[in-house]
Amino acid sequence: MRLSSFILVTLLCLSAPLASAGPGQGPQMSPDKAGEIARRQTGGRVLAVKPANGGYQVKVLTPDGQVRYVFVPNR
Repeated sequence: MRLSSFILVTLLCLSAPLASAGPGQGPQMSPDKAGEIARRQTGGRVLAVKPANGGYQVKVLTPDGQVRYVFVPNR
């Protein structure tokens, strides 16, 4: 059940429309905000946040002790 929930959250994040930043514009979301979104989605503890493909890849330690990666697109 937990794996299916994780897959659903990941698919929902990936299916969200990506906002494209124009030339010279920075990311539309801060790494802290991306980490907070991932923390709320998983209920876990954020270990790292890295920019990736128009958003952020967030490394999270879940309450059951597993390390997961969640993609949070810029909005």
